[in-house]
Amino acid sequence: MDKPPEKVLMVDDDRNLLDSFRRQFRKRLNLETATSGADGVQAVRDGGPFALVVSDMQMPNMNGVEFLSKVRELSPNTVRIMLTGNANLDVAIDAVNDGNIFRFLNKPVETEVLYQTITEGIKQYRLITNEKVLLNKTLKGAVDLLADVLSMVNPEAFSQSSRIKHHVRSIVRSLSLEDGWHYDLAGMLCQLGYVSLPDDLIQKVMAGDEISKTETELYNSHPEMGSRLLKHIPRLEIVAAMIEHQLDDIGKIDIQGKLNNEQKAILGGQILKVAINYDKLLNLGKSEDEAIEYLRDNPEHFDPALVEILIQGSMNRKVEILNLPLDQLEPGMIVDQPIKTNAGALLLAKGQPLSQAMVFKLKVAYEREVLPDTSFRVFRITPID
Repeated sequence: MDKPPEKVLMVDDDRNLLDSFRRQFRKRLNLETATSGADGVQAVRDGGPFALVVSDMQMPNMNGVEFLSKVRELSPNTVRIMLTGNANLDVAIDAVNDGNIFRFLNKPVETEVLYQTITEGIKQYRLITNEKVLLNKTLKGAVDLLADVLSMVNPEAFSQSSRIKHHVRSIVRSLSLEDGWHYDLAGMLCQLGYVSLPDDLIQKVMAGDEISKTETELYNSHPEMGSRLLKHIPRLEIVAAMIEHQLDDIGKIDIQGKLNNEQKAILGGQILKVAINYDKLLNLGKSEDEAIEYLRDNPEHFDPALVEILIQGSMNRKVEILNLPLDQLEPGMIVDQPIKTNAGALLLAKGQPLSQAMVFKLKVAYEREVLPDTSFRVFRITPID
């Protein structure tokens, strides 16, 4: 059997035991050792990531529970195994609760039993890290691509999405909400249901024009349509529910406690409602103060706590207005003018954040000599420490 590439750390104050482990596992494991909890912590800091850590319980200065709790803080994905000659039930409970232990083995342990436990722990580590890759890279990358494609289909409507996501992210960070990626994707995709709306209705809504009762009913259906497009995609069920709730009246959620999925969906919808309407007011030419005043004056529609958190976030950033040539445009900058071709076709809407794909699109248009401008007015927003 090939040696797995993932690193394993064994920590025990018994040097002879560690030497024995090294001899037995040198051809089967990518093994490192440490003779104290402090040295083990240093190894995790300097030599990680480790797929798995095996620790003795009885060690001077820092026992196994204390050490594995430190490992959990430093490297949450690392799988943790406890070895002890003490079968005390309280010790086992503390180890599981404080160190979130994967397995608890009594000494002396047979070599093959330990090896089998370690290989099972490495499999668990792979499951954890593969899940992270799916969420942080594969799934989010696919959603980013979807947002880019949608923004090219309807630049004006989907230019709102990145701005809304920025406002949502500011609120979520201030609240220190868990699973922030749910809210992040909900902000990015909250306008997905616009694909079901006529272009002239979208233009009326964005311009703040009056719309008929029939048009209002049609417009109000877009959150359900957006939710329907997403809810059958694995791991996007909560995101879909947040999008579906974006027009709901406010409901009371204890945002300080642990939220269940239904509460996350309701809170996410309320955060979207505040962020969307704040952005809509700014897009209609209102100043930040005027937009904030409107949200504050309608507490029955916009959660006052979320409004105040949004305000605080807007204060902690610096906005620069720049005129830059094409080769100095960067992803993350926000276009402050509509960018059109020589024939008048809209490439990017005013207020649309630049992505790498958008910058590339402008460069292609320039090389084809269909882009009249050589300088572009943009915003650059940076947080204030």
